[in-house]
Amino acid sequence: MHRYFIDRGMKDLNPLQYGKRQCPPSHSFGPAIRPFYLIHYVLAGKGVLYKGEAAYPVKAGEYFLIFPDEVTTYTADADEPWEYLWLGFTGERAERLLRLESPVGTLPRSIFEELMKVGDGGFLEFNGVVEDYVASVLHRMIAEMFAHRAAHAHYARRAETILRTMYMQPDISVEQIAKELLIDRHHLARLFKTRYGITMQAYLIETRINRAAEFLAEGHSATESAALCGYTDFSNFSKMFRRRFGVSPGKYAKK
Repeated sequence: MHRYFIDRGMKDLNPLQYGKRQCPPSHSFGPAIRPFYLIHYVLAGKGVLYKGEAAYPVKAGEYFLIFPDEVTTYTADADEPWEYLWLGFTGERAERLLRLESPVGTLPRSIFEELMKVGDGGFLEFNGVVEDYVASVLHRMIAEMFAHRAAHAHYARRAETILRTMYMQPDISVEQIAKELLIDRHHLARLFKTRYGITMQAYLIETRINRAAEFLAEGHSATESAALCGYTDFSNFSKMFRRRFGVSPGKYAKK
C-alpha cells in the first residue's frame, strides 16, 4: 500500500506520503536520496539500516529515521523479513530530529496504528482533513522521541560509569551491564556507541590498558598490572598492551 497526500505546505510538519509493506527475505532498497524526512516503523520482523559506514539493526517495535539528502540503504532480514509502515514529511519542526543521538529508537505501536486508519479512507478522506490528522500524529511521534532522549542518554552514561569504575572485574560484560540496567543488550550497545563513538568492549579495553600503564609506571610488575585491570590471561593482556603502546608491558615499565 502506498498513497500520497496533498502537499498543503504546513509550516511545522507537513505530511507528504504514507505506506505499508511486507518485504520478501533479504529485500533491499537503495542506495537512495530523498528531499524529505522519512520515518519507518517496524511492525514485525527485522532488518538493517545502512548510513555511510554505519549499520543499524532494527527490529519490531523500533523506528528508523532517514533525513533529507542523505544516502541510505535498508535491507530486510533473510529469515525474519520486516513489515513496516513509512511516513514522508517536511516542515520546520522536523529539523529537531537532527538533534537525536541515533536514527533508531522505540515508540509506542499505538501511535503508528493510528496511521493505519488513514489507509482506510472514511470520514478523514471525505472531510478533507486527512493531512491535518497525520500532522497531529507526527507531532506526537516527535514528542515521544524527545521524551525518550533523556532516558537513552541516561542508560549510556550509566554504562560508561560502570565500565570506568568496575573495569577490574574479570567477568564484566555488555550482557551483565544490560541486565543490571534492565535494558536489551543490543539496544544498550547501540546507545553507547552513538553517544561515545566507540563500542563498549573497545571502551573497556582502552580503560584497562591505560590503567595498566599507570600501574606499571607506579612500579607494579606486568603480571600485577594485568591482574589489577581484570585480565586473567596474561598473553591476551600483553597483546592488547602492545597494540595500544607499541611495546610489551615489560619494556614499557623500563622506559
